[in-house]
Amino acid sequence: MSVESPRFASLLPVVTDGPEATEALGARLAVRLAPGDVLALHGDLGAGKTHLVRGLIAGLGGDPVQVTSPTFTLVHEYATPGPLVYHVDAYRLNHPDEFCRIGGEEILDAQDAITVVEWPERLGNLLPRNTLHVTLHHGGGDVRRVREGMGSGE
Repeated sequence: MSVESPRFASLLPVVTDGPEATEALGARLAVRLAPGDVLALHGDLGAGKTHLVRGLIAGLGGDPVQVTSPTFTLVHEYATPGPLVYHVDAYRLNHPDEFCRIGGEEILDAQDAITVVEWPERLGNLLPRNTLHVTLHHGGGDVRRVREGMGSGE
């Protein structure tokens, strides 16, 4: 279920014109997130999800250089001066139970951290009801269209 968030209303939808602009958007979104939030990022491979996370970390005062896609490790943790950030990449999951076996439910329920999930559809019904959803679409070249909500509708 998608939650309409007044926190993002003045920022989304937007078109970014390159990785730096997508990261800058992430920094602007970050200041509107709070511990306990789960942010689900939807989009095809190469849509800019990890660039957005880099910006989120920078916006929270963390080191964006440390941000990489956790495709092979599934979860990265990033320290910031504020909350811890869990960065989940569910792309390689075959079933939501795989995430549960590594303590994924505790990550999604962490009230002292912000959790960002790439490929959230792979988690099935594990996402909390109040999850915030953002979708990134390729717009040709480096252009990305970013909007609140999930799915492929534009």
